[in-house]
Amino acid sequence: MHRDLSALAAVEFDVVVVGGGVCGAAVAWDAAQRGLTVALVERGDFSGATSAESLKVVHGGIRYLQHLDVVRVRESCWERSALLRIAPHMVHPLPIVVPTYGHGMRGAEALGAAFALLSLLTIDRNRGIDDAARRIPAARLVSREQARSWFPQIDLGDATGAGVFWDGQFYNPSRLVWAFVQSAMRAGCVAANYCEVTSLLRRNGRAVGVGVEDRLSGGRFDLRARVVVNAAGPYAEALLTRVGVRRGRQTPFSRDMALVIRRNPGTDRGLALQTRYSDPDALLSRGSRHLFLMPWRDTTLIGVNSIVWREDPDRLRVTEAEVSGFLEEINEAVPSLRLGLQDVAMVMAGLLPLDSGETEDGNVSFGKRPLVTDNAKSDGVEGLITAISNRWTVARGVAERAVNLSFRKLDRAPSPCRTAFLPIHGGDISGFDALVSEVASALAEKGDRRAADRLARNYGSAYGDVLRLTRDDPGLATPIRGTEVMRAEVIHAVRTEMVHHLSDCVFRRTDLGTAGHPGDAALEECAGLVAGELGWGAEQREAEMEEVRRRFRIGDQ
Repeated sequence: MHRDLSALAAVEFDVVVVGGGVCGAAVAWDAAQRGLTVALVERGDFSGATSAESLKVVHGGIRYLQHLDVVRVRESCWERSALLRIAPHMVHPLPIVVPTYGHGMRGAEALGAAFALLSLLTIDRNRGIDDAARRIPAARLVSREQARSWFPQIDLGDATGAGVFWDGQFYNPSRLVWAFVQSAMRAGCVAANYCEVTSLLRRNGRAVGVGVEDRLSGGRFDLRARVVVNAAGPYAEALLTRVGVRRGRQTPFSRDMALVIRRNPGTDRGLALQTRYSDPDALLSRGSRHLFLMPWRDTTLIGVNSIVWREDPDRLRVTEAEVSGFLEEINEAVPSLRLGLQDVAMVMAGLLPLDSGETEDGNVSFGKRPLVTDNAKSDGVEGLITAISNRWTVARGVAERAVNLSFRKLDRAPSPCRTAFLPIHGGDISGFDALVSEVASALAEKGDRRAADRLARNYGSAYGDVLRLTRDDPGLATPIRGTEVMRAEVIHAVRTEMVHHLSDCVFRRTDLGTAGHPGDAALEECAGLVAGELGWGAEQREAEMEEVRRRFRIGDQ
């Protein structure tokens, strides 16, 4: 799959989607699947911002019980189930342990009551999930001894027991976004990264397309469409301002930070602990918010640290002092960890919409609902829709609403949405364990379950697209030095997955740099492969490597 800018400029589309994060990719997939002609443009790389920078958790809604927000619980449960159905290779259940203390709101009685309510509200949580390995068990209480056996290296203090609930976890969110893009393109969508929208085309007060600048060549063209969907996430408001739709309005954001820690947790369970910071919106357990420690690909993910961000999204950053402050908070909650800057492999930070920003005591008040705005009503621009997802989990549902509204703007009755049950590209499998066995049999080193598991998670049933390259050139089956990523994955990404920069390959199309620096030798080898495919000279190759190195420096994100 390649960029075809001539195809973008050649015809009028039903819908053009601006923004290639998870929300925009899901809108494009849904619209194309329902028979609309669709274009998708992204100013950077697909999943190049917030969609990649998360705790990798597919929230099923339990945290909204403390707000007694039944709507969000039901919505989250449904969308978690949808992701487990349509992307069974990329999303798997994750047990999370919550210690209990005493007999008050933090005790087993209160948590047991919450679990009972959760079970009632999510009784259909496994609807349509046939693979037993992808089904979400019921939450339950366990003994103090059981909880401590799961986390022998962590002092749980005076915990009297624990509760266990299950959420979902992403293996690689960026590849999941790319799978959405692939699915959209296979349904007829024309997509291109590194295409920045610079203007809104209007006729008689109606949006009729967008002006686009190709950030690779500098060329400009008009992309005509009957409906424009602004799915630019944190940049949506800035986009509206840039194209003259709004002036002087800026939605506040939460900058959510999570850390990738260079430690194998030694467990397949997450741990939720309370911090000294309060959750002012909670009706239950107002006194503190939770800190999550999650096992993820031989590392530990810890989050989330949130602050109000009122600056330009393009200036998003995390300072070394802020990372150090978060480490202090973590060490206060879990003294046995004794974490320092040397333990941080990677800092992830993204922007999520807020309701009204900061509360009086400095805590964050999070946006409660995703936003699908008819800009004809809010700004007097017919044919323009703004769709913002406030969480990764619900992006598919936001896309469904945006596409339904697009049909109304086209004066057409919406055709049924199928994306809650239709597998995305690579997701049409009978069971994940069976897929791993199949991949293991197809590998050059037959029976290598670890390599097979990783390929199955990244590519699903489309793993053959990578292995086909190794049959033509057996040397491509060799892993990049010091990593588990095959050379074939890099070549496949460059040739078929719209890779234009080394960072596209390292952070978003392969596992190479998604959990920390892969090592200088690996980076140099990968850069050599990409340079050979794209025709880079020595100067550009070095510049591309330096851009990747910068991403790993704390305070340089």
